[in-house]
Amino acid sequence: VDLFVNFYNTVNPLLRKVLSLLVSFIKRPHQSLAGIGIAAFVRLMSNAGDLFSEEKWLEVVSSLKEAANATLPDFPFIVSGDIMVGSNDHALNSQSNEVSAGSDISHGDSESSRAQHVYDLLSDAKCRAAVQLLLIQAVMEIYNMYRTHLSAKSIIILYEAMHDVASHAHRINNNTILRSKLQEFGPMTQLQDPPLLRLENESYQFCLTFLQNLILDRPPRYEEAEVESHLVDLCQEVLLFYIESAHSGQASETSANGQTQWLIPLGSGKRRELAARAPLVVATLQAICCLGETLFEKNLPQFFPLISNLVSTEHGSTEVQVALSDMLSSSVGPVLLRSCLS
Repeated sequence: VDLFVNFYNTVNPLLRKVLSLLVSFIKRPHQSLAGIGIAAFVRLMSNAGDLFSEEKWLEVVSSLKEAANATLPDFPFIVSGDIMVGSNDHALNSQSNEVSAGSDISHGDSESSRAQHVYDLLSDAKCRAAVQLLLIQAVMEIYNMYRTHLSAKSIIILYEAMHDVASHAHRINNNTILRSKLQEFGPMTQLQDPPLLRLENESYQFCLTFLQNLILDRPPRYEEAEVESHLVDLCQEVLLFYIESAHSGQASETSANGQTQWLIPLGSGKRRELAARAPLVVATLQAICCLGETLFEKNLPQFFPLISNLVSTEHGSTEVQVALSDMLSSSVGPVLLRSCLS
């Protein structure tokens, strides 16, 4: 990387190959090697970013998007039905202990072999999740260094990459069958529940940052309608996912005739999850309030059902209610008042 930077004027046509090499490291299912690739990528950008043309920056952000999509963590082996979680639970924990102790693992019987296979697949998924956290943080570091150098097109590509990560993490976190089976595996998974909540929250937050800054900065090739559409869609998506998550953990008592009598309060696990999601929801509500009077009023019919749902939803902390109160008094109220007076 340092040699490439020192002789950039001569070797800059090789940038695509250098980026491809670094991405190949990031794709490796080994956290240390992937970390080396990410660190080298950031170092290259830090030292050579000022020299890049817009065309070169497009190559850079496209490489980052490729790396993000290539390292998406997945757990298809758990939800496929090929694995009997309950029967392998003891074996999996045993295998985990043996691996951590560095001892040889016997593959003498099929159960032990299958348990080791599942352990390896889980380790790969956990590795990918860790790599993605490193990668999205590296993306933001590069973005913060060169925010003023990047065209709107380059930033939209970064947004798309981050949104791919966020939406994939949400699909994993929203898979109740997967979450249940991961819990059955016990502590050997060393995964929180939901398993990719931090990744989902951080990547969605970065998506929000990209779009809000685009509106503020208006860089070259900025298309207002496209960015505003992305922002409105993103805000709706975040609020909808939060509401769905809150309602998925809420049970109700019904009477003999089938009518709902009352909702059972959320459990402690679901409340912790919602509390972890709250800062993103607050940031989203604040972003909606900052859309501008015209854009806010135009999209209020789409937002209002979500806002109404949030008002009636049980939350894990008071942050969301406070943000909702601010929104209703400062943004929604004046619009409704004007409509009543007109």
